[in-house]
Amino acid sequence: MKSEMKQFQDSVPLMEEAEQTLHAIRQGAVDAFVVEEAEGHRVYTLEGSDLPYSALVERMQQGAAMLDGLGCVVYCNLSLAKLLGMSRQMVIGRLLQDFLAPADQAECQRLLHETQIGSSEGEMQLRLADGSLIPANFSFSILSRDKSATGVLITDLTVSKQQAEFASRLQNMQDEERKRIARELHDSVGQLLAAISMNIGLVQSQSHLLDSRAARAVSDNAMLVEQVSSEIRTISHLLHPPLLDLAGLRSALRWYVDGFSERSKIKVDLEIPADFGRLTAEMEIAIFRIVQECLTNIHRHSGSDAASIRLRKEGNELMVQVRDNGKGIPEEKQRELTASGLGFGGMRERLRQLGGTLEVQSDGTGTLVSAMLKVA
Repeated sequence: MKSEMKQFQDSVPLMEEAEQTLHAIRQGAVDAFVVEEAEGHRVYTLEGSDLPYSALVERMQQGAAMLDGLGCVVYCNLSLAKLLGMSRQMVIGRLLQDFLAPADQAECQRLLHETQIGSSEGEMQLRLADGSLIPANFSFSILSRDKSATGVLITDLTVSKQQAEFASRLQNMQDEERKRIARELHDSVGQLLAAISMNIGLVQSQSHLLDSRAARAVSDNAMLVEQVSSEIRTISHLLHPPLLDLAGLRSALRWYVDGFSERSKIKVDLEIPADFGRLTAEMEIAIFRIVQECLTNIHRHSGSDAASIRLRKEGNELMVQVRDNGKGIPEEKQRELTASGLGFGGMRERLRQLGGTLEVQSDGTGTLVSAMLKVA
């Protein structure tokens, strides 16, 4: 390859050489990149590689391009050309920002500027040949020591966005179904139990006509119906606490924490400002479910005898922290829960839908789960 390039350079005048080399790279005939600079075209090749760089890039499923110092595309792989719905010849020679939504062009310039210091990454709208826009992730990095060549990887986010929207709709459907079941338990089943209780009361009023064994059975049934009624109310409220709609997150969390401590015998310290105020319905149910999930995990797995919950607002940020002093979560278990979409994975998805983040710190002395949300 090097000897061929040397012979090529010796036989063709400089300007014609640059044009022909650029044409060869566009056609995929040369394993190199060309960058236009003040003094002319510079050729970048991958020396000492078992597999030519262009072959590696061509096999990538992601779109890949190389930009010169002006942000002009001097190379793109086949995946990017197919994603755009254009031939490579139509892509090469144009500015990257020509393939972006107008609203994202300033963001593109910002990311390119950041790349001069270090790699940068961001989400922008990619404009296709038919004029449609798709969400895409752009990852920029410097390819040459003099910072004259920039590489960019472009990933189509359409499918992941659709999956996220589906997960969001599914989460909302689950919340609505929980609310419906809670209402059915409270209204329908609760009313039936109330009717049974009244009938038992009527029989109890005539218990003197029964023998001692029958009278005892009626009395036991009255207690059982009361216990079932209490359990139904608890289950109904856990599915969707009415306090969450009526009084807000602070009251609902206090009710839940008190009940959890009584049932589990785990001491829970809840710290939430008296003037905490109301949040959006989506945010309140998300935070309630996260606390619920954390305390359930503490009860089932941690072996901790105490837990603490802290909610605080700082400016437009809301921090939720749940801590225990248990045995911690093994790293492989954390990865398993996250990958499965359950446990921490489910919490992260809830927060992601609201623009929030989740962080888990765990060792042999306990676990700290921190959720961060943006509030108006």
